[in-house]
Amino acid sequence: MSRNKQLLNQHKQFPEPQQNNFFQIFSQSRIGTSTWNWILTRPSSEKSQIFLPLSTGAGLTKDYEPLFLLKLSPGKSWDLETSVKVTAKAGVFITKVGSISVAPLYVLFQLSGNDYIYQVWINHYGGDILPSPLDKLEKMRYLTLLLIEDKSQPERLIKIDNQIDWSCLRAKIESVKSWDFAAFNTVKSIAYSAQELWNRTTEEKVRETTIAKLNDRFRNGDKSLGEYRMSRQVLALPRKKQKELFKEIQDFSDFTSENDPRGEHNMGQVTMDGVEYIWKIDYLDTSMIMLSDAPEDINKTTRVLLVIRADEC
Repeated sequence: MSRNKQLLNQHKQFPEPQQNNFFQIFSQSRIGTSTWNWILTRPSSEKSQIFLPLSTGAGLTKDYEPLFLLKLSPGKSWDLETSVKVTAKAGVFITKVGSISVAPLYVLFQLSGNDYIYQVWINHYGGDILPSPLDKLEKMRYLTLLLIEDKSQPERLIKIDNQIDWSCLRAKIESVKSWDFAAFNTVKSIAYSAQELWNRTTEEKVRETTIAKLNDRFRNGDKSLGEYRMSRQVLALPRKKQKELFKEIQDFSDFTSENDPRGEHNMGQVTMDGVEYIWKIDYLDTSMIMLSDAPEDINKTTRVLLVIRADEC
């Protein structure tokens, strides 16, 4: 028996938390179910822990963290290899419920040696009782997965590096107005399956990366991808100054979740001689009449880089 399993077996000898029966209820859910909750991790001895789910919103303290719970069949937690590989993906499912735009966050986990893709939905606008878990998730170095079987405490704990760009996801979510729980639950009921979201997230990431690389290439002088346009005030600059300005634009790399929420590197702001300039890349079809619906495809898209002074907006 591994040392980790011995330690987890030890903590089961301690009295179980009585605050609520969250774990017990979750342990009765179907295999493949997953969720998250605010959970306090408390030492029960020098080398073991117990986990206390939040019982009421009023009890939330800074010591609680959002942890992810995955339901496995009895014995499966330790059938997985000791160094189980966990792949995590996350995205935002933006859709409409009636006239209301809703953008809940989904997190997906796949464990090596296990057939399931675990799907967890997070409601950023959870109401006034509890804060959004994104506030905490953005700062956490690791994500904690609790593997639940048929007991009222986790069977196994797995920590993985937190490599999800939560701030970028938050920017996408906050691009729409808040919604209520009814709208959130409706989206969950009509959204794609875990496998479909897994594929969709992979495809979206590839698409975003391709668009960003094409935009960087275009911005750095590859005019085979489109054309450059300048406002009157930029055109009035001496030729030497225009070259200096475009050098600033080419060197721009300060992309953040705030100024580049979609990760496409299609807009930025630079300063030259104390004057602020804005550059933006638009995607037109090859006729340059309509917007392109496939900016990742150079055969269907003509890029247009527009440069203006900030005070021309």
